[in-house]
Amino acid sequence: MVKPLGEVRKRSGVKCKVTEWHERTGTPVPARVAASEWPVVEELMTTYFACRQFARGTVDIRTQLNGALHRLRTGCLWGELPEGYGPWQLAKERQNAWFRKGFWPVLVEGLNRRGAATPVRREPQVPPLEVTVTVASESVKHDTRSTL
Repeated sequence: MVKPLGEVRKRSGVKCKVTEWHERTGTPVPARVAASEWPVVEELMTTYFACRQFARGTVDIRTQLNGALHRLRTGCLWGELPEGYGPWQLAKERQNAWFRKGFWPVLVEGLNRRGAATPVRREPQVPPLEVTVTVASESVKHDTRSTL
């Protein structure tokens, strides 16, 4: 008998390219970006996004960035992102767009210069399992061959 010892987490089956990049390159995940640090990030963004295409929305960009970083540090699923980071779909779209444009590695490198970075965390899809084996007591002939 096999019994899960924790929650079985359902993933979509689509691997996160950003998480994989962090794992493959060994690039740690930056700490939270404070409001006082945001002007430096905005200046860096202007070299990649001339028309400030990400400036609009109900949730500010720094909050969404911090949500994406939180997800990478904790290993939570996008749908488990705390509400304080705004709708998880927006943070996910922004992170993926930045990664596609090549901005994510530049951003992370710049933020990691501050220190306090942590390794990316990916939660296992299957929790620890308790396996119980019962062996039936039967008479076994010793002269029979087994392929095991």
